[in-house]
Amino acid sequence: TAQGVRARRMRLPLKIARKFFHLQDMLGFDKASKTIEWMLAKSKGAIKELTEKPIPITTNIGDQGISEYLSEGERNKMELGKAARE
Repeated sequence: TAQGVRARRMRLPLKIARKFFHLQDMLGFDKASKTIEWMLAKSKGAIKELTEKPIPITTNIGDQGISEYLSEGERNKMELGKAARE
């Protein structure tokens, strides 16, 4: 944010929350943030692979369709920007 980093909360559906806290208990962590850090570290390779993999998208400009290849991360940024403008 413009004011700097701030604490954020997530709302989880009950089914996901149960799985998350079960994992936290299995790992022996006392804080949810440690469990999130562990999950991100373990999935780092898969996340990197997804964000670097080009996927085809089609953008319509007038009567022409233009096909572009963007990484998943670039596509997400584009979609987030579009949602923010709406």
